[in-house]
Amino acid sequence: MIEALGKLWSLFTPVEQRKGLGVLALVVAMAVLETLGVLSIMPFLSVLGRPEIIHENAWLSWVYDAWGYSGERTFIVALGVASIVLVVVSSLFKTLTLHALNRFVHLTRHSISSRLLARYLGQPYEFFLSRNSADLAKNILSETDQLLFNLVQPLAQMFAQGAVILAMGLLIVWYDPWMALAVLLGVAILYGAIYGLVRTHLARAGMERMIANRDRYQASNEALGGIKDVKITHCAAAYMARFDRASRLYSRRLASNDTLSQTPLYLVEAVGYSGLILIALVLLLRTNDVAHVLPALGLYGFAAYRLLPAAQIVYRGFAKLKFSSPALDGIHRDLMLPAAAETQASDMLAPQREIRLEGIRFAYPATPDKPVLDDFNLVIPANSSVGIVGKSGAGKSTVMDLLLGLLSPQAGTLSVDGVPVSAANLANWQRAVGYVPQHIYLSDASVAENIAFGVPPGKIDRAAVERAARAAQIHDFVVHELPDGYDTFVGERGIRLSGGQRQRIGIARALYRDPPVLLLDEATSALDAGTAKELSRDIMDMSSSKTIVFISHQEIPLGRGRSVAL
Repeated sequence: MIEALGKLWSLFTPVEQRKGLGVLALVVAMAVLETLGVLSIMPFLSVLGRPEIIHENAWLSWVYDAWGYSGERTFIVALGVASIVLVVVSSLFKTLTLHALNRFVHLTRHSISSRLLARYLGQPYEFFLSRNSADLAKNILSETDQLLFNLVQPLAQMFAQGAVILAMGLLIVWYDPWMALAVLLGVAILYGAIYGLVRTHLARAGMERMIANRDRYQASNEALGGIKDVKITHCAAAYMARFDRASRLYSRRLASNDTLSQTPLYLVEAVGYSGLILIALVLLLRTNDVAHVLPALGLYGFAAYRLLPAAQIVYRGFAKLKFSSPALDGIHRDLMLPAAAETQASDMLAPQREIRLEGIRFAYPATPDKPVLDDFNLVIPANSSVGIVGKSGAGKSTVMDLLLGLLSPQAGTLSVDGVPVSAANLANWQRAVGYVPQHIYLSDASVAENIAFGVPPGKIDRAAVERAARAAQIHDFVVHELPDGYDTFVGERGIRLSGGQRQRIGIARALYRDPPVLLLDEATSALDAGTAKELSRDIMDMSSSKTIVFISHQEIPLGRGRSVAL
């Protein structure tokens, strides 16, 4: 448990740790006020049962004389009102404390989610080759909720109620040490035995919940992301079966956790009621005076009213900690990933003479002993066009990713005019590159926003958008056929556009910043033969002012350019 709490504490920023300590201070103050509220009932019940105690007890006598009460009835009313005021103030303070606690939990949830996304985005491209995007989204959106609402919040309440238990325990110890020891020991043994029986099951259920949550995210993400194929192949039932199986297991494990976290309450309530009757009988046998039994019974009754729910919340905190440990381990591991230093482009590393790949060896992490490229060399003269041609699996896309700086070779270098491209100047190189992938990603935004990808809407250069669209031969379609022109929304992943239209928007995106280098990966594969030939010719005409690299599985009409076979 100490290790889990240490992991949890390390997830908080220094500011959040200070705020957490502040909330803990409020919790302690709340426990003190609750104790005073319980304590206030005892003199009231004592005086109510036997008014003569006012003059027998030194403290009560001093208050009675100092405040100048005219009669015992008035003093009893004052004690009752004082007890009510203390309990009401305690409740109001408890409300404020719980608001501060809930605010801390929710804002920490936002902080951890944001930092987790930032940490993922800061990872090198190779990281995403081995991680499923649905699993990463699940961690950001769902596992953080599990962590905060089913772990941090119960733990905070556990510490709060732990303070209440301590205060109540000290109070009844002060009144009757042996009776207090018996009560506290009985409650501790009861909850400890229950926790010992269920802790292994909770840990296993927590792991199964996390796996089921991953599977349901993947099933829904794949089904909705490939909706066209799902419709055509009529495989919706298969995806529904996958999702249903994972979702059912996920729900069953949550239900098991809730049941195991709450079940002891009913047993303890019965034990507490029976214990209160036994305490009353024991006190009656000790003194044989109801006037002495009544205030003590009121103290124990009110203490039990506060103590037993607090003990249940503490037990639930332990149970939630065990159940949510897999989520804590996963988020802690990912938040501790090394953050790649994100460098901003200070200049543009544009080639004046050549781009060179020299002595390249690259193998993917999953198959380190099977290099895709080994001692590979390629020289691309500046302001020329080069086509890289080869069959599927020959390594064309790997060469493209190396040129983009997305992959780092195990041996060899990428250089521009003799300057090696490294982490220090990678952003400068990527600023000089326009890239058209084979599969164009379009966000559910306007045509203009997709062409000027990543630029805030208010800062988009509309003239540059139109210039790029004309070069990609999509301007006429946008202006004459889309209802809102460049402000028309294209739908998720550009679903409202044809494949060729999506590809031309991708080409326009690469041209928006007018980069000196164009890298095109099967950029015309979704176009008809005539349009592809015309667009290829227009792109090749730029080779006098731009360096252009085409990737294709077939020969490309490069004009004055050359082809490299893989």
